[in-house]
Amino acid sequence: MENLKKDGFMKTFSIWFGIGALMFGTYCGANMASGVYASAYIVTLGGGWALAWLGMFFAFMTFFCAVSLVFIRIYKVKNYNQYYLALYGLHKPDSNPVLRGGVTVFFDIFTMLKGLVNVAATVALFTELMNALLGIPTLLGSAMGILLFAVLTIYGASFLRKFNSIMTISLVLCLAVILIAVISIRGDVLASRVGNFQVGLDWTDTTVKAHFLMFLSYCFNTSAWGSTLSNYSEQIRDNRDAIGSGIMIGVLVTALFAITGAIVLPFMPEAMKGTPILMICQNYLPDVLTAVYWVVVIFAVASTAPSFTFNFSNRWAGVWKTEKISHKAKFFILSLGFLLACGILSQVGLMVIVKKGYTLLGNIALFAVIIPIFISIPRMLKQDKADRIAAGKN
Repeated sequence: MENLKKDGFMKTFSIWFGIGALMFGTYCGANMASGVYASAYIVTLGGGWALAWLGMFFAFMTFFCAVSLVFIRIYKVKNYNQYYLALYGLHKPDSNPVLRGGVTVFFDIFTMLKGLVNVAATVALFTELMNALLGIPTLLGSAMGILLFAVLTIYGASFLRKFNSIMTISLVLCLAVILIAVISIRGDVLASRVGNFQVGLDWTDTTVKAHFLMFLSYCFNTSAWGSTLSNYSEQIRDNRDAIGSGIMIGVLVTALFAITGAIVLPFMPEAMKGTPILMICQNYLPDVLTAVYWVVVIFAVASTAPSFTFNFSNRWAGVWKTEKISHKAKFFILSLGFLLACGILSQVGLMVIVKKGYTLLGNIALFAVIIPIFISIPRMLKQDKADRIAAGKN
């Protein structure tokens, strides 16, 4: 009996952690690993307001991921197109074809933009790091990153979920080493700023209200993660798994924000430009930690870009009906084309992509995703109840 309970717990934990790690790895991309998220969103106004932003993000991320996973389980959707059609109640064969087509086209564009923004930022950081650390020319570095991500994408959802679990543990260890080094030289500064609502208000021209509104727009983006999770949720067995996985996602990703924020906070406002953590490693920490940071970036870009690229390729590989090309070849061709577009977009710069791209996407998500999610909750609960009755459950 004890072994059964242990096996049951381990199975449940592996499901929750596997999905949480997938999102952790996906989130720890260029923007997070560079420290740009930390400087632009979390510690922009100091260590006091950082706690408020972390709490706000955790609430949004946990709620929307948990609700989305329940929705995915009930409607058995397997890619973002199926997810959004079900969200709008247009998943049935007899649905209005005009509305169905309109929703499909709109979210194809929205999801492509979301992927382009995230992966372009990842390519930009990868290219910058290859140049700064190894002297590799920008064009060659970009080409190397694109080819690497395309190859990783073709191995599928199961590989990416396992791959990101390994990346999660590796990233936590590497970032912990950097954080310990930061505390050793500026622990007193970090301690004095955590929870302090006064230090930091004059670091930028923005106000608390303006930053809140910008960060709120960013948090709205968490509502769209259901479209990505639909590709990786085949192991979800019931609502407990869905909600538990949602909480695990919220905990892990918020912890990632907290760790990178703690690394950057003692060096604010100097760390508000460029790639903050690289600057900190190169200018303040031993040389060996620049090498450790290089490992962080490689792990981060290798776990983020393929997940977003898979989301795109998984949608269109099903539409590409030819039998002359293998499924894996289709994935590679689609992934390579998508990544080349990201490489072109990456030329505008990392900070521009983060501040402009995510604010735009968040504003779109408020009307296109968040409102439909709340409207769909009663319908989702009704469908879940009907399914349980049909299955002979209470």
